[in-house]
Amino acid sequence: MAILIPLLFLFSYFFIRKIWFQLRKIRTVASIEKIQIGIIQPNLVLPEVKVHYKYYFQSGLYFGAGYLNISDFLPGQEFHLHLGPNQIPILYIDDREFITEEHIEHFLLSGGGSVFIYIDPIEPYHSRIDQVNLNWVGVPSD
Repeated sequence: MAILIPLLFLFSYFFIRKIWFQLRKIRTVASIEKIQIGIIQPNLVLPEVKVHYKYYFQSGLYFGAGYLNISDFLPGQEFHLHLGPNQIPILYIDDREFITEEHIEHFLLSGGGSVFIYIDPIEPYHSRIDQVNLNWVGVPSD
């Protein structure tokens, strides 16, 4: 019994700390810098991509990375992704075909060029991806 009370305090401390850290997070937009397709050798392509992004907070520029599913970039569309000859990834969507990782990255960025992230205001270099921002943000030119 003597050991249960300190354990109860310890668990309640970690639980309250986790909830408090989640409540102080700020949701903001970050621009995507690069998308990398997950490939496991010899011939397996993962259904997720590694997203490198940058964001501005207060007076600094921060960088981060996280993982998202390819289906997050293509809502409601069916796709097929596999490795072709010479280990080059090929993406099929409807009747379109995208060969090489650069073409696939450009196609995915054309649908959503930014992500929503959660950042910690105390330690802004800690961030976590929430979802893809499918609304294109741009400035009209004359």
